[in-house]
Amino acid sequence: MDGFPKTVRAADVPYTVILRSGAELFDDEAAEVADLIHSCGAVKGTVEQIESRVRRAHLLIIARWAKEISGVAALKSPDTTYRKRLKEGVGVDVTESEYPTELGYVAVSKANRGRRLSSVLMEELMSLPIGRDGVFATTKREGYRKAALPDLGFKCRGSYLNDERETVYLLTKAPNI
Repeated sequence: MDGFPKTVRAADVPYTVILRSGAELFDDEAAEVADLIHSCGAVKGTVEQIESRVRRAHLLIIARWAKEISGVAALKSPDTTYRKRLKEGVGVDVTESEYPTELGYVAVSKANRGRRLSSVLMEELMSLPIGRDGVFATTKREGYRKAALPDLGFKCRGSYLNDERETVYLLTKAPNI
């Protein structure tokens, strides 16, 4: 993809980033990405289940530092059932026609946290043509809800309690026209 791979900096640390669709991931990349996402605990399921879902992502941005995957973020196409649960839980309809993609799978390895790498990766995705369409995101993280996502043009639309009784926030970003 144009302009990639490229180097981005987070807290003056240079990361090499690549873009790939989930279907284009090499087996070892898919496994490493799924393991990172699983270790961060934001996505439910086994590593194998997460890997299967990662392979369906529209686009992943993957950051490497010292040959290891340090961070990842994705634009994905959630299924109708998930969209329906969000409407029931929050009362906001995130239709596929208005919000075709979801920003998700944002994860940074423990060794690379605190450098704003997740914000850099999300910013890179939102600057791409697909990121300029209507996008939604869900998060349990206050920092994402209050700063990182609003800085990218997302607006908090409400929240719901998940099965673990955790507050999950829904944010949407209107298309750039």
